[in-house]
Amino acid sequence: MKYNRSMYTGRYERMERDLIDNILESCVKLGFADTPITFYYPETSLTELFGCGRDEIHSAIAEFRKSEQDHFGDIVFEALHDEKRRYAVIVPAEGTEWVHANFKPSAFIEEFVKEIKRPGNTLDSIADFFRKFSTKVDISKISSDEWALSFDDEDIDPYVYHIEQNVFGLEYHRFTREAYRNLMEK
Repeated sequence: MKYNRSMYTGRYERMERDLIDNILESCVKLGFADTPITFYYPETSLTELFGCGRDEIHSAIAEFRKSEQDHFGDIVFEALHDEKRRYAVIVPAEGTEWVHANFKPSAFIEEFVKEIKRPGNTLDSIADFFRKFSTKVDISKISSDEWALSFDDEDIDPYVYHIEQNVFGLEYHRFTREAYRNLMEK
């Protein structure tokens, strides 16, 4: 049986979901490999996903690691001590295998990763692509070549996609809604 989105568990459900979704997105982009995978999280993103303050981050990480040991294995959170206050989050092969065995990427992310790479795409065509999944799409035009798109219905996909059009085509970055709001306020 495959897990579904309603099966996330525990106090740190948002962090668990974000890691799972990042692993699934990586598998769609690159294919599955039973190897460790590393993601980089700003400290502000971790405090958002753990629902804690900066002074509680170390205890939240320790609790998460313990509570998710059976799923992700011995996950590592390494503080990078850089100017961005980031953490390298290293999910061992055991964790990527667990995600691959128990979760499926959403239809949206599977199709989106293919669509964003299609030559000749424009921001307008990507907006039309989003509308294939829902008529209720929030589109924020930051500039003529930079848009943010998200669904009103988070069950389709809960993230904000910041998409830029440049000489190489379209590129995107995916954010939680709160992380994107914080980024745009800076």
